[in-house]
Amino acid sequence: MQYRPLYLIAIFCLSLLACSRHPDQASLPPATIEGPTHIDSITVYADEAFRYIIDQEVRVYENDQPEQHLQVIYLPEAEVLKHLNTDSFSTVVIGRRLRESERTQLFKNNHITPDESCFARDAIALVANPAFPQDTLPYGLVGQLVAGRAEQYKVVFEGNGSGVLSYMFGLFSQTSGHSAFAVKNTDELVEYLQKDDKAIGFLPYDKISDEDVASVCDLLKKVKLLYVAKADSSGRIIASTASQSEIADESYPFARPINFIQHSMDQKVGTGFVNFLYKDRSGRIILKSGLVPAIMPSRTININTGGLK
Repeated sequence: MQYRPLYLIAIFCLSLLACSRHPDQASLPPATIEGPTHIDSITVYADEAFRYIIDQEVRVYENDQPEQHLQVIYLPEAEVLKHLNTDSFSTVVIGRRLRESERTQLFKNNHITPDESCFARDAIALVANPAFPQDTLPYGLVGQLVAGRAEQYKVVFEGNGSGVLSYMFGLFSQTSGHSAFAVKNTDELVEYLQKDDKAIGFLPYDKISDEDVASVCDLLKKVKLLYVAKADSSGRIIASTASQSEIADESYPFARPINFIQHSMDQKVGTGFVNFLYKDRSGRIILKSGLVPAIMPSRTININTGGLK
């Protein structure tokens, strides 16, 4: 019995397969397997002041939605706004609402209108050396110091180009006074205040709001948190400080929104994350951090009407 060589049999089988294919199939590209569309996979440019709270929100959101991803780039507010103006698909987080001039310029440059959503409230905290001679500052004096019209104390801001500078100058002055300057970060601000007991520091409350964090407790031992006295709508003088309760009841005059800003588009990306920021779970994260959510998380209370057993 004669056996054909195995390689001849293999060639014959392959030729049959080739002849059985449709003529057009030879020119078709190889099939590809498509993965998830990732409609909520976006890059968010955020004010570096909010790293602590945003990192927590993103971590929980991505844990619930493992197929989606948010890349967050933290920058000073001035740099964040540059991306809003130059990237037609950008999403940003800053500590204030856009000014009308900024909205007008954005529409002029890109023919789009931004959507702003306040999902939490922060504040600008005033801190000083523990030996600072006052516990409370009049609101008007703070304005004079920021605008450079008073020289009793030095004014120090955290972060050059930061949202702290932008917010305070927006309230009182478009330019800083001769006695105001900025340091790089919170550690440098605290270090400066320890050397000068006549200086007042301005920093995001988010940096000192969560007292369950060891580094925050250590920082608060090195500074004095100042009160600000301002007349309310009835003319009564109210002294308040940066705290969760006084941000919530709007008695503290330097409270500010944390705004999530998107361009107006027919198909928005990131809507899943935006919706998450207004849910109960997100609200509890914000409350735990010491800030104030825009929508308070609900509480379910079960009442036993059957009597004690």
